[in-house]
Amino acid sequence: MKKKILLCDMNSFFASVHQSYNPQLRNKPVIVAGNPEKRKGIVVAASYDAKAKGVYTTMRFYEARKLCPEAVFVQPNHALYRRYSEAIMRFLRRIAPCEVASVDEAYLDISELVAKGHTARIVAEYIQSKLYQELLIPSSIGAGPTKLIAKMCADVKKPGGFVEMGVRQYKTFFWPQVVGSLHGCGKSTVERLQRKGIYTIGELAIQPAEHLRSWFGKKGEYLHLAANGTYESPVNPERQKGEKSIGSSRTFAFDTMDQALIAKTAREFSEKLADKLKRKQKKTKTIVVEVKFDYRQAVSRSLALAGATDEADEIYRAAMQLYEIYFSTQPLRLFGIRLHHLTDEEYEQLRFSF
Repeated sequence: MKKKILLCDMNSFFASVHQSYNPQLRNKPVIVAGNPEKRKGIVVAASYDAKAKGVYTTMRFYEARKLCPEAVFVQPNHALYRRYSEAIMRFLRRIAPCEVASVDEAYLDISELVAKGHTARIVAEYIQSKLYQELLIPSSIGAGPTKLIAKMCADVKKPGGFVEMGVRQYKTFFWPQVVGSLHGCGKSTVERLQRKGIYTIGELAIQPAEHLRSWFGKKGEYLHLAANGTYESPVNPERQKGEKSIGSSRTFAFDTMDQALIAKTAREFSEKLADKLKRKQKKTKTIVVEVKFDYRQAVSRSLALAGATDEADEIYRAAMQLYEIYFSTQPLRLFGIRLHHLTDEEYEQLRFSF
Protein backbone atom coordinates (compact mmCIF):
# COMPACT_ATOMS: atom_id res chain seq x y z
CA MET A 1 0.00 0.00 0.00
CA LYS A 2 1.40 3.38 -1.05
CA LYS A 3 1.91 5.87 1.72
CA LYS A 4 0.01 9.14 1.80
CA ILE A 5 0.74 11.55 4.63
CA LEU A 6 -0.93 14.85 5.50
CA LEU A 7 0.57 17.65 7.58
CA CYS A 8 -2.19 19.83 9.05
CA ASP A 9 -0.92 23.27 10.06
CA MET A 10 -3.24 25.68 11.93
CA ASN A 11 -2.65 29.13 10.42
CA SER A 12 -1.68 31.98 12.80
CA PHE A 13 -2.90 29.65 15.52
CA PHE A 14 -2.62 31.86 18.61
CA ALA A 15 -4.23 34.85 16.89
CA SER A 16 -6.91 32.62 15.31
CA VAL A 17 -7.78 31.16 18.72
CA HIS A 18 -8.36 34.64 20.16
CA GLN A 19 -10.56 35.54 17.18
CA SER A 20 -12.53 32.31 17.59
CA TYR A 21 -12.98 32.69 21.34
CA ASN A 22 -13.80 36.42 21.33
CA PRO A 23 -16.29 37.44 18.58
CA GLN A 24 -15.32 41.10 19.03
CA LEU A 25 -11.88 40.32 17.55
CA ARG A 26 -13.19 38.81 14.32
CA ASN A 27 -12.49 40.67 11.09
CA LYS A 28 -9.89 42.77 12.90
CA PRO A 29 -6.08 42.52 12.78
CA VAL A 30 -4.96 40.78 15.97
CA ILE A 31 -1.45 40.78 17.41
CA VAL A 32 -0.52 38.54 20.34
CA ALA A 33 2.25 40.29 22.27
CA GLY A 34 4.18 39.89 25.52
CA ASN A 35 2.50 42.59 27.60
CA PRO A 36 0.14 44.90 25.69
CA GLU A 37 -0.91 46.73 28.87
CA LYS A 38 2.63 47.92 29.50
CA ARG A 39 3.21 48.40 25.76
CA LYS A 40 6.37 46.34 25.71
CA GLY A 41 7.62 42.89 24.78
CA ILE A 42 7.68 41.08 21.45
CA VAL A 43 5.10 39.77 19.01
CA VAL A 44 4.24 36.12 19.66
CA ALA A 45 1.73 35.78 16.82
CA ALA A 46 -0.23 37.90 14.36
CA SER A 47 -3.28 37.39 12.18
CA TYR A 48 -2.71 37.41 8.43
CA ASP A 49 -4.12 40.91 7.95
CA ALA A 50 -1.54 42.16 10.47
CA LYS A 51 1.19 40.15 8.73
CA ALA A 52 0.20 41.82 5.47
CA LYS A 53 1.27 45.13 7.05
CA GLY A 54 4.74 43.70 7.75
CA VAL A 55 4.21 42.44 11.31
CA TYR A 56 6.15 39.27 12.12
CA THR A 57 6.86 37.04 15.10
CA THR A 58 9.64 38.36 17.44
CA MET A 59 9.08 41.96 16.27
CA ARG A 60 9.12 44.55 19.07
CA PHE A 61 5.75 45.79 20.32
CA TYR A 62 6.36 49.42 19.36
CA GLU A 63 7.45 48.44 15.84
CA ALA A 64 4.30 46.36 15.31
CA ARG A 65 2.17 49.25 16.60
CA LYS A 66 3.75 51.61 14.05
CA LEU A 67 3.16 49.21 11.17
CA CYS A 68 -0.40 48.29 12.16
CA PRO A 69 -1.87 50.96 14.48
CA GLU A 70 -5.41 49.64 14.00
CA ALA A 71 -4.50 46.19 15.38
CA VAL A 72 -5.95 44.82 18.60
CA PHE A 73 -3.15 43.68 20.91
CA VAL A 74 -3.87 40.75 23.25
CA GLN A 75 -1.80 38.92 25.83
CA PRO A 76 -0.87 35.23 25.30
CA ASN A 77 -3.20 32.66 26.87
CA HIS A 78 -1.46 29.30 26.68
CA ALA A 79 -4.16 27.44 28.62
CA LEU A 80 -6.69 28.51 26.00
CA TYR A 81 -4.38 27.48 23.15
CA ARG A 82 -4.01 24.01 24.70
CA ARG A 83 -7.78 23.65 25.01
CA TYR A 84 -8.25 24.38 21.33
CA SER A 85 -5.27 22.21 20.36
CA GLU A 86 -6.58 19.22 22.29
CA ALA A 87 -10.04 19.57 20.69
CA ILE A 88 -8.43 19.73 17.23
CA MET A 89 -6.21 16.70 17.86
CA ARG A 90 -9.17 14.66 19.16
CA PHE A 91 -10.97 15.41 15.89
CA LEU A 92 -7.96 14.52 13.73
CA ARG A 93 -7.47 11.21 15.55
CA ARG A 94 -10.96 10.16 14.47
CA ILE A 95 -9.94 10.49 10.82
CA ALA A 96 -6.64 8.58 10.68
CA PRO A 97 -3.56 7.66 12.75
CA CYS A 98 -2.33 11.02 14.03
CA GLU A 99 1.05 12.22 15.31
CA VAL A 100 0.99 15.51 17.21
CA ALA A 101 4.00 17.52 16.04
CA SER A 102 3.30 20.70 18.02
CA VAL A 103 0.42 22.61 19.56
CA ASP A 104 -0.74 23.63 16.07
CA GLU A 105 0.55 20.86 13.76
CA ALA A 106 -0.18 17.17 13.26
CA TYR A 107 0.70 14.45 10.77
CA LEU A 108 -2.00 12.04 9.57
CA ASP A 109 -1.36 8.74 7.78
CA ILE A 110 -4.33 8.55 5.40
CA SER A 111 -2.91 5.66 3.33
CA GLU A 112 -5.87 3.39 4.14
CA LEU A 113 -8.40 6.09 3.25
CA VAL A 114 -6.66 6.64 -0.09
CA ALA A 115 -6.60 2.88 -0.73
CA LYS A 116 -10.41 2.91 -0.24
CA GLY A 117 -10.82 5.53 -2.94
CA HIS A 118 -10.66 8.84 -1.06
CA THR A 119 -8.21 11.35 -2.47
CA ALA A 120 -5.87 13.38 -0.29
CA ARG A 121 -7.59 16.55 -1.49
CA ILE A 122 -11.04 15.31 -0.43
CA VAL A 123 -9.76 14.36 3.06
CA ALA A 124 -7.89 17.66 3.41
CA GLU A 125 -10.86 19.77 2.33
CA TYR A 126 -13.09 17.93 4.81
CA ILE A 127 -10.65 18.65 7.63
CA GLN A 128 -10.28 22.30 6.67
CA SER A 129 -14.04 22.86 6.38
CA LYS A 130 -14.83 21.19 9.72
CA LEU A 131 -12.11 23.08 11.59
CA TYR A 132 -13.36 26.37 10.22
CA GLN A 133 -17.07 25.61 10.67
CA GLU A 134 -16.64 24.45 14.26
CA LEU A 135 -13.77 26.61 15.51
CA LEU A 136 -13.10 29.36 12.96
CA ILE A 137 -9.51 28.07 12.77
CA PRO A 138 -8.01 28.26 9.26
CA SER A 139 -5.52 25.57 8.28
CA SER A 140 -3.08 24.75 5.50
CA ILE A 141 -2.50 21.13 4.57
CA GLY A 142 0.37 19.49 2.71
CA ALA A 143 0.26 15.98 1.28
CA GLY A 144 2.94 13.61 0.05
CA PRO A 145 4.42 10.13 0.32
CA THR A 146 6.51 11.15 3.36
CA LYS A 147 6.17 13.38 6.40
CA LEU A 148 8.96 15.61 5.09
CA ILE A 149 7.28 16.29 1.75
CA ALA A 150 3.91 16.85 3.47
CA LYS A 151 5.55 19.34 5.85
CA MET A 152 7.26 21.24 3.03
CA CYS A 153 4.04 21.32 0.99
CA ALA A 154 2.00 22.72 3.89
CA ASP A 155 4.18 25.84 3.91
CA VAL A 156 3.68 26.61 0.21
CA LYS A 157 0.17 28.07 0.25
CA LYS A 158 -1.04 29.91 3.36
CA PRO A 159 -3.58 30.54 4.71
CA GLY A 160 -6.11 27.85 3.91
CA GLY A 161 -4.21 26.16 1.10
CA PHE A 162 -3.75 22.56 0.00
CA VAL A 163 -0.63 21.40 -1.88
CA GLU A 164 0.23 17.81 -2.82
CA MET A 165 3.48 16.59 -4.35
CA GLY A 166 5.29 13.37 -5.14
CA VAL A 167 9.08 13.03 -5.11
CA ARG A 168 9.42 14.24 -8.71
CA GLN A 169 7.29 17.36 -8.13
CA TYR A 170 9.13 17.97 -4.87
CA LYS A 171 12.46 18.09 -6.71
CA THR A 172 11.11 20.35 -9.46
CA PHE A 173 9.61 22.83 -7.01
CA PHE A 174 12.08 22.85 -4.11
CA TRP A 175 15.50 22.21 -5.65
CA PRO A 176 15.87 25.82 -6.89
CA GLN A 177 15.06 27.16 -3.40
CA VAL A 178 17.64 28.17 -0.79
CA VAL A 179 18.85 25.46 1.59
CA GLY A 180 17.39 27.37 4.54
CA SER A 181 13.90 26.48 3.33
CA LEU A 182 14.61 22.76 3.82
CA HIS A 183 12.86 21.48 6.93
CA GLY A 184 15.45 20.75 9.62
CA CYS A 185 18.17 22.89 8.05
CA GLY A 186 18.84 25.60 10.64
CA LYS A 187 20.88 28.77 10.55
CA SER A 188 24.21 27.25 11.60
CA THR A 189 23.82 24.39 9.11
CA VAL A 190 23.02 26.89 6.34
CA GLU A 191 26.15 28.91 7.16
CA ARG A 192 28.34 25.79 7.06
CA LEU A 193 26.84 24.69 3.74
CA GLN A 194 27.29 28.14 2.22
CA ARG A 195 30.97 28.12 3.22
CA LYS A 196 31.26 24.99 1.06
CA GLY A 197 29.51 26.68 -1.87
CA ILE A 198 26.11 25.01 -1.37
CA TYR A 199 23.26 27.53 -1.59
CA THR A 200 20.21 25.68 -2.93
CA ILE A 201 18.41 22.47 -2.00
CA GLY A 202 19.30 21.07 -5.42
CA GLU A 203 23.00 21.73 -4.87
CA LEU A 204 22.70 19.96 -1.51
CA ALA A 205 20.86 17.02 -3.08
CA ILE A 206 23.65 16.21 -5.55
CA GLN A 207 26.38 16.17 -2.89
CA PRO A 208 27.69 12.65 -2.20
CA ALA A 209 26.16 11.29 1.00
CA GLU A 210 29.62 10.37 2.35
CA HIS A 211 30.72 14.01 2.07
CA LEU A 212 27.73 15.22 4.05
CA ARG A 213 28.26 12.51 6.68
CA SER A 214 31.90 13.55 7.08
CA TRP A 215 30.85 17.19 7.51
CA PHE A 216 27.77 16.76 9.72
CA GLY A 217 27.87 13.23 11.10
CA LYS A 218 24.48 11.53 11.33
CA LYS A 219 22.68 14.75 10.38
CA GLY A 220 24.51 14.69 7.04
CA GLU A 221 22.64 11.54 6.07
CA TYR A 222 19.35 13.25 6.93
CA LEU A 223 20.28 16.31 4.83
CA HIS A 224 21.07 14.11 1.82
CA LEU A 225 17.80 12.17 2.02
CA ALA A 226 15.69 15.23 2.85
CA ALA A 227 17.08 17.27 -0.06
CA ASN A 228 16.23 14.38 -2.40
CA GLY A 229 12.73 13.97 -0.93
CA THR A 230 13.44 10.40 0.19
CA TYR A 231 13.75 10.81 3.96
CA GLU A 232 11.11 8.63 5.62
CA SER A 233 9.85 8.27 9.16
CA PRO A 234 6.52 6.70 10.15
CA VAL A 235 3.59 8.61 11.61
CA ASN A 236 3.79 7.77 15.32
CA PRO A 237 0.46 8.20 17.14
CA GLU A 238 2.18 7.52 20.48
CA ARG A 239 4.49 10.51 20.16
CA GLN A 240 3.81 13.32 22.62
CA LYS A 241 5.31 16.71 21.96
CA GLY A 242 6.31 18.89 24.88
CA GLU A 243 8.27 19.00 28.08
CA LYS A 244 8.20 15.90 30.25
CA SER A 245 10.18 17.51 33.07
CA ILE A 246 11.92 20.69 34.17
CA GLY A 247 14.77 21.10 36.61
CA SER A 248 17.73 23.01 38.00
CA SER A 249 21.06 21.81 39.35
CA ARG A 250 24.30 23.28 40.66
CA THR A 251 27.82 21.91 40.88
CA PHE A 252 29.63 23.19 43.95
CA ALA A 253 33.28 24.24 43.89
CA PHE A 254 33.96 21.68 46.63
CA ASP A 255 32.27 18.66 48.21
CA THR A 256 29.91 19.85 50.91
CA MET A 257 27.76 18.56 53.77
CA ASP A 258 26.65 22.08 54.72
CA GLN A 259 22.92 21.59 55.21
CA ALA A 260 22.29 25.34 55.34
CA LEU A 261 23.85 25.68 51.89
CA ILE A 262 21.83 22.74 50.54
CA ALA A 263 18.62 24.18 52.04
CA LYS A 264 19.31 27.62 50.57
CA THR A 265 19.97 26.06 47.15
CA ALA A 266 16.82 23.92 47.40
CA ARG A 267 14.73 26.98 48.29
CA GLU A 268 16.15 28.94 45.34
CA PHE A 269 15.47 26.09 42.91
CA SER A 270 11.96 25.47 44.31
CA GLU A 271 10.94 29.08 43.82
CA LYS A 272 12.47 29.22 40.36
CA LEU A 273 10.75 26.00 39.24
CA ALA A 274 7.40 26.95 40.79
CA ASP A 275 7.52 30.24 38.91
CA LYS A 276 8.25 28.37 35.68
CA LEU A 277 5.32 26.01 36.30
CA LYS A 278 2.96 28.94 36.81
CA ARG A 279 4.15 30.66 33.65
CA LYS A 280 3.56 27.46 31.68
CA GLN A 281 0.30 26.81 33.56
CA LYS A 282 1.52 23.37 34.57
CA LYS A 283 1.69 21.40 37.81
CA THR A 284 4.00 18.58 38.90
CA LYS A 285 3.18 15.26 40.47
CA THR A 286 6.70 13.96 41.16
CA ILE A 287 9.71 15.62 42.81
CA VAL A 288 13.18 14.26 42.05
CA VAL A 289 16.39 15.13 43.88
CA GLU A 290 19.57 14.39 41.96
CA VAL A 291 23.07 14.46 43.46
CA LYS A 292 26.64 13.62 42.57
CA PHE A 293 29.35 12.45 44.96
CA ASP A 294 32.71 13.69 43.67
CA TYR A 295 32.48 13.42 39.86
CA ARG A 296 30.79 10.07 39.74
CA GLN A 297 27.53 9.28 37.96
CA ALA A 298 24.49 11.12 39.26
CA VAL A 299 22.17 9.39 41.74
CA SER A 300 18.52 10.36 42.12
CA ARG A 301 15.55 9.64 44.38
CA SER A 302 11.94 10.63 43.75
CA LEU A 303 8.78 11.30 45.74
CA ALA A 304 5.25 11.08 44.28
CA LEU A 305 2.95 13.74 45.68
CA ALA A 306 -0.62 13.13 46.83
CA GLY A 307 -1.77 15.79 44.36
CA ALA A 308 -0.26 17.92 41.60
CA THR A 309 1.26 21.23 42.72
CA ASP A 310 2.88 24.41 41.50
CA GLU A 311 3.71 25.73 44.98
CA ALA A 312 7.32 26.43 45.89
CA ASP A 313 6.82 25.41 49.54
CA GLU A 314 5.54 21.94 48.60
CA ILE A 315 8.40 21.41 46.16
CA TYR A 316 10.91 22.57 48.76
CA ARG A 317 9.51 20.33 51.52
CA ALA A 318 9.55 17.25 49.27
CA ALA A 319 13.07 17.98 48.05
CA MET A 320 14.46 18.46 51.56
CA GLN A 321 12.72 15.29 52.73
CA LEU A 322 14.45 13.33 49.97
CA TYR A 323 17.78 14.96 50.75
CA GLU A 324 17.59 14.27 54.48
CA ILE A 325 16.54 10.63 54.03
CA TYR A 326 18.94 9.61 51.27
CA PHE A 327 21.84 12.04 50.91
CA SER A 328 22.52 14.06 54.05
CA THR A 329 25.24 11.77 55.41
CA GLN A 330 27.69 12.19 52.52
CA PRO A 331 29.48 15.20 50.98
CA LEU A 332 27.89 16.32 47.70
CA ARG A 333 29.51 17.84 44.64
CA LEU A 334 26.21 18.47 42.78
CA PHE A 335 22.66 19.07 43.98
CA GLY A 336 19.58 19.39 41.76
CA ILE A 337 15.80 19.29 41.76
CA ARG A 338 13.77 18.02 38.83
CA LEU A 339 9.99 18.02 38.43
CA HIS A 340 8.46 15.08 36.57
CA HIS A 341 4.96 14.15 35.38
CA LEU A 342 3.96 17.67 34.44
CA THR A 343 0.25 18.13 33.93
CA ASP A 344 -1.94 20.95 32.70
CA GLU A 345 -3.84 22.99 35.24
CA GLU A 346 -7.42 21.85 35.52
CA TYR A 347 -9.87 23.64 33.29
CA GLU A 348 -13.32 23.17 31.85
CA GLN A 349 -12.93 21.20 28.64
CA LEU A 350 -14.16 22.82 25.44
CA ARG A 351 -16.81 20.77 23.67
CA PHE A 352 -17.25 20.90 19.92
CA SER A 353 -19.66 18.84 17.87
CA PHE A 354 -17.42 17.94 14.89
